Amino acid sequence: MNGGSKKKQILTVLSWNVNGFSQKKSSVFNHLNVLQADVVFLQETHIGPSANSPSGSIQIQSLEHDYDWAVYTVFKRNCRGVAILFRKGLVCEGLRVVGDEKGRYMIISCRIQEQEFVFVNVYNPTDEKIDFNKFREFLIPASESPYFIIGGDFNTVMDAEFDKTSNSRNRGHSDRFKGLVSLLDTFSLVDVWRWLYPEKKSFTFFDGKGKSRLDYFFLPVRILKRVTACQIHGRPEYSEREGCISDHAPISVQIQTDHRWQFRSGLFKDEDIMERLSNIIKNISGGIQVKKEDLWPAVKVRVTCETLALNKSGDDLAGIQMSQVSKEQPMEQECLLSSVNHVQLLHSPDSLSGASNLEEYLDYLHETKMFEDIKLTLNATLTEPVSKKEILSAILSLHNSEHMTPDGLPVSFYKHFASKITGLLQVFFNQVLDQQSIFKCIFNESFISDTFSTTTLNFNNTDHTYSSNVQHYSPVFIFNVDYNILALIIAERLNSVMGYLLNQGKIRPQLSVQDCINTFVKIRADQLPVLVVSVKVDPGAVKWPYLFHRLKTLNLSDRFRSMVRSLVLAEGVTSDPPARGLKVGCPLTPLLISICLLPLIHSINEETRLQGVRIRGEHIKTVLDKDRAIIFLSYTNEGLDVFDALLKDFMKNSGFVIDGRFSEVFITGHSCFSFKKEILQSFNRTLKGFWYKGILVGSEDPGLVQIARHQCQCNTVMS
Repeated sequence: MNGGSKKKQILTVLSWNVNGFSQKKSSVFNHLNVLQADVVFLQETHIGPSANSPSGSIQIQSLEHDYDWAVYTVFKRNCRGVAILFRKGLVCEGLRVVGDEKGRYMIISCRIQEQEFVFVNVYNPTDEKIDFNKFREFLIPASESPYFIIGGDFNTVMDAEFDKTSNSRNRGHSDRFKGLVSLLDTFSLVDVWRWLYPEKKSFTFFDGKGKSRLDYFFLPVRILKRVTACQIHGRPEYSEREGCISDHAPISVQIQTDHRWQFRSGLFKDEDIMERLSNIIKNISGGIQVKKEDLWPAVKVRVTCETLALNKSGDDLAGIQMSQVSKEQPMEQECLLSSVNHVQLLHSPDSLSGASNLEEYLDYLHETKMFEDIKLTLNATLTEPVSKKEILSAILSLHNSEHMTPDGLPVSFYKHFASKITGLLQVFFNQVLDQQSIFKCIFNESFISDTFSTTTLNFNNTDHTYSSNVQHYSPVFIFNVDYNILALIIAERLNSVMGYLLNQGKIRPQLSVQDCINTFVKIRADQLPVLVVSVKVDPGAVKWPYLFHRLKTLNLSDRFRSMVRSLVLAEGVTSDPPARGLKVGCPLTPLLISICLLPLIHSINEETRLQGVRIRGEHIKTVLDKDRAIIFLSYTNEGLDVFDALLKDFMKNSGFVIDGRFSEVFITGHSCFSFKKEILQSFNRTLKGFWYKGILVGSEDPGLVQIARHQCQCNTVMS
């Protein structure tokens, strides 16, 4: 494993059918030393039995070359046999070996630099092929290893039209091919070289009849983002005589075990590099050898491989600012085309209904009592296939950033190549939304920039302190750009119908939180004293059953709820309690918070014992604005007790916690107004007490209430 620093740990694995090893050992090792592989799979070693090595056995032997030792099978001197070699200095621990007595495969599990690896070396002969149904059973326990690598000579082509030059039939090809495809499907394995190079032809086997590609590396989808290179090497010749060492060419794959690669912004200034990447994207887009939905993930890994292959030091690029090199190219006109659907109502008039936008169209349906059409329109708007126009709009709305991303590709890369990648993203996104794509693990990758904490508090009915283990499940996630684009698209769709959903019927203009704050400072001081609560909640604390019940109550479809779950479920953040948490940083999270707050808002609005205030001639008790709610409570003991009960019930059902990190309380009214701290017991959720903003009467104009920026704690006597 090369690379001495922790930032770059790359393991190179090479596979080579040597067609006999003992008689050409020196030539084989000389070429392996040139290729500098860490782990080597050899096939057709032709190692037969001896006095100490019976046929069907597995042997481990120390080596004198650049490889410390080898594990190999013993079968016959003229056919089959596989071996795995390990380079000197590659410390392997916990070695476990399973081998085939007929010399067709070997499975080695080991630990290298604290990482778990499983190496599977396969030679599938033409005369006695591997039964992949039985072979699969051997692999099931090992397949969950973080690094599960299968390579070797499978004696069949994956694509008869593209992977060979001869028209002659390969005896037994059909059976071997079916067995291999079944194996790949079982473990979600991908032909790495073809996946990266769908536009190229290259071969690993050469004979008098022609050339073909029979040698492969297969990796699980979850590992593909770690690939930094995959190469079919030239067929090596003997140094001491004419001819090639083998009728097969070696193939290698490089895997970065500590993935920290980032696309450097300075690369945008190199026109040759940009032209090269542009041509690669164009060529891959036209590839027909892999599934269309696989093309975009392949492009991402290919970009990684190509930029790493440039081997730039980066010193001359380090001073270039992102803003200097992130100019967008003109968008191709075809990318702006969108089929006529409900999503188009977000951006253009609907000639049939006469509505100027989606909200007015929904109003029209409501007025004409076409309620079933409302339901269909809402669900269609939220779940229809993603259009190119939506993708482009989302890309252009993203802010350039130098921050690290999980897959290494920054926003500026997407903007630079927007016209070329929109079609690839469209196919990929729609496959993800259909929940059929095996590449969701690549799409939905993120890392956490902060951790959650646990606070222990005490409650006593006498002194009104609160007792509970309050856990915060709100780490901030850093997502790859793919995730942000799709989440923005779904958030835009949800936002377009949010007003209708929140008002449960006809849409009306709604005051924003900021509108209320701007207006509230003009309220006359002779009004009743008012307690104003500004509530935000911890996104990571919501109970998933509660959220999905709320979505179902709004008649949102099962498909949309599944989309939401895959996009915002904070899986892996905490195991206690399970089924909790929205991802902080996801564009959908604030909108979903507002849906979760609806029951509390409705309860307050329907409670006659809570009076509220008048703003702009309208009686207002609450204002809901995405993830924030403003609640106006006239100061009466009965009203505050009612609100306290409603709030506790909401927290119990939803899982949310009202604490000082998210919510605030301030007071308005006569300057002589005062009350005791215990009426705020529902908000006493931190060890240091609860912070509030005091609103006092202004000295120049006693008729105005002005905001004073003083901060106090609720355990201080307020007067």
